[in-house]
Amino acid sequence: MTRTLVPAAANLICQHGSHVLLIKRSNKTTVWPNFWAFPGGKVDDNEFFREAALREAREEIGINGKPEDIKEETITMIRSIQWTKVVYFGRIEHYENAPEILEPTLATDLAWFPIDDLPEPMIPHHKTGLEAILKKIGYTEIDNIV
Repeated sequence: MTRTLVPAAANLICQHGSHVLLIKRSNKTTVWPNFWAFPGGKVDDNEFFREAALREAREEIGINGKPEDIKEETITMIRSIQWTKVVYFGRIEHYENAPEILEPTLATDLAWFPIDDLPEPMIPHHKTGLEAILKKIGYTEIDNIV
């Protein structure tokens, strides 16, 4: 059987009241260097979105959550000239351990920001994912992102 894989990523939006946790990507990363983002990354083969988001958060910032702790979810499909990508966002408020940077080559900072006053630059589709979560929209599309 031949399977066609669509590149996918999973991100976890950690929320505390009216604030969300963001990490600042290192200038050494090849994609979105020095941009603020939600913890997350690639979905491994045979991995579900929730599993990937929780695993990435555990690897990147050391928190432990359970699938049932994820309260809202959304999917964003991004299409450009070069590729199409599916990105998952899940929102979580309750988890174990205090967030800290565990992969300093990938992230240089981590901070809580008011939802209505996010830092710049921020990865555009991460903003779209947060807006969809807040509006309880399950699916969004972004066309021709650069």
